[in-house]
Amino acid sequence: MLKKLINLIALPLVVFISISLVQAAEVSKLEEADIAVSSRANDVKDNALKEALAAVFLKNSGSPSVVLNPLIKAQINEPEVILTQYGYFEQNGELMLKASFDHQRVVAKLREAGLPVWGSQRPLTLMWITIDENSEPTILADASLSDIRNDLTQESANKGIPVMLPIMDLDDVMGVTVNDVRGGFTDVVFVASARYQSDYFAIANIQNQANSVLFSIKLFNKTRTNGVLQPLVNQQGEAADNQQAVKRMMSILADYHISQYAIASTGSNAATEVSFSGLSNMSQVVNIEAYLSQLSAIKSISLHSFKGSTATYNLVLYSNVDDLQRLLDIDSRLSKLDTMGSVESFYQQKTDVSQPKLIYQWLGQ
Repeated sequence: MLKKLINLIALPLVVFISISLVQAAEVSKLEEADIAVSSRANDVKDNALKEALAAVFLKNSGSPSVVLNPLIKAQINEPEVILTQYGYFEQNGELMLKASFDHQRVVAKLREAGLPVWGSQRPLTLMWITIDENSEPTILADASLSDIRNDLTQESANKGIPVMLPIMDLDDVMGVTVNDVRGGFTDVVFVASARYQSDYFAIANIQNQANSVLFSIKLFNKTRTNGVLQPLVNQQGEAADNQQAVKRMMSILADYHISQYAIASTGSNAATEVSFSGLSNMSQVVNIEAYLSQLSAIKSISLHSFKGSTATYNLVLYSNVDDLQRLLDIDSRLSKLDTMGSVESFYQQKTDVSQPKLIYQWLGQ
């Protein structure tokens, strides 16, 4: 049963992101899962509900090993306790069970087990991938009908890793070639990636051999160290087929993003203050509080002040300020403000000079 739970196909969370969207993608339906069933019989339903809850735990933590935790295993064996609703529908001629669970209790159980929690705001990765198509190497495009494209879509959904592919219009074709991707010409790909405004970009290759498939993947953000782009991830390997190669590459991406954005409680109850400027109405304050409440790094929120166009919040964190900043920095509705040397900074009464104040401009509604 556990092996089946670890390898189950979770409800699709995200699809490939349109070029019009920028930076972090919001993953929805974290409390739901769809499971294929053979009938509406009670025993089939009971097993499907367990699979559905396992899928929900996987989506909210990111790591397949989450279902091996004793507390999580015990909850999976009693899905009805946190079940909110279920029903049946047909998809492509197949009977499916849709189940929804109490999201707050799912997260609370992960916290109780001391496991990481991954919120709905997740980084967006632009993937430049070369594949062998009709015996010719090509860059996988967003509009491709290739099986590899479909595999990538499915793995993106299963793992909750938002990814996008280049559209390969004239600008892309003129800017990046197959040789640039396969040769790892990072600066060329970096320039071509700017128009997509993703949080990360990856350079990957899938090459068919006689009896196997070779793959490689490098992940980058847009920060240069001493003028050089350094890969955050640099792995290669061999797989049985294209589908397995895609799964391995997406697992590599998932492992990195989970390490950065899935937050486990340290028990320290660290506190900090964050301000949002550029506000013109109370509805924006409400939206900010709703946004903060779903961040996996934040334990509690209280409004400290609302003066002029700036709202300031006191936050208690599950881990530390660095984890919070990583989450804030991937949201396109926020622009970090540097107040060093400003008049406000000069006159501001600091209660803790060792803890810099976090100030962002709110660009949302």
